[in-house]
Amino acid sequence: MLVADIGGTNARFALARRAAGPAGFVLEQRQDFRAEDFDNLQGALGAYCESLAAPAPRRACFAIAAPPSDGLIRLTNSPWTVDRQALMAALDLDTLLVVNDFAAMTSGTRFMGAGDQIVVREGRPVPDAPRAVLGPGTGLGFGLLVPCGADRMKIVATEGGHASFAPQTDEEIEIMRLIRREHESVCFEHLLSGRGLVNIHRALCVLAGTPRISLRPAQITAAATGTDYPLARRAVEVFCAVLGSCAGDFAMVTGALGGLVIAGGIVPKIADVFLHSPFLERFGTPGYQKDYLKNVPVALLTSGDTALIGAAHMLEEQQGRYR
Repeated sequence: MLVADIGGTNARFALARRAAGPAGFVLEQRQDFRAEDFDNLQGALGAYCESLAAPAPRRACFAIAAPPSDGLIRLTNSPWTVDRQALMAALDLDTLLVVNDFAAMTSGTRFMGAGDQIVVREGRPVPDAPRAVLGPGTGLGFGLLVPCGADRMKIVATEGGHASFAPQTDEEIEIMRLIRREHESVCFEHLLSGRGLVNIHRALCVLAGTPRISLRPAQITAAATGTDYPLARRAVEVFCAVLGSCAGDFAMVTGALGGLVIAGGIVPKIADVFLHSPFLERFGTPGYQKDYLKNVPVALLTSGDTALIGAAHMLEEQQGRYR
């Protein structure tokens, strides 16, 4: 089948073929495209299909950074729109399943092996409790895996990234005040995303009284491992601390005692800083119930194939091919 992961920054395509192993599928002829290089999804998809040696498969699942719809879909952090019927006609598809990108990411975490993740904390999962998935990237994704008996999981994608940010330190209060100059209210995504990293770095420059060095998100994460831009490293440290509080709040609210997975494109790039950051301390101290999350296992997902694998499984599950 043809699978795609369409976000605000990248469009990823591959052919998924059933195979033995934890993932259940292998991905062939995978290609990644920068969204900014194309006016629309059709252009990126056309470039991908032109590279295939054979016609594209008749079944497809597209994971898109937007709420799914049978009509015109507008991506959350991109000017692209998606017309499901037009895509089906253009590709001569028999089946096209359109799902939320973080639903596909959440789905895919079920099939990742030890080599696809870093154990942040072993913990002791509570049987039959939900598992939470958070993913800072172009935006901030939240998902849940909820056990439904008989080894089945219900996948729930949420809009938790738009929950209100609650600062925990004086520094974070000042950062929030500066971000609030441009936004009526400040949500977690305003800090825990690519744009969020820029917001934090810019605020820290103001608070330090130093001329702002204009850095893109990738430049901030790259600079965080060096010594040339100490405020870039501090921005990443603040990012990790806020992520801990955000994850703790989400796990508390949803009762996700079955585990927490950190996904998305940002944290794997700053893994060394993340693993030595206050993340776990902040994750485990959500107010009076500070012991509630102490045994929750935490993993950092490092595979870039998770959403594509998850999309393949969602299509087969929807068609009732397997349980």
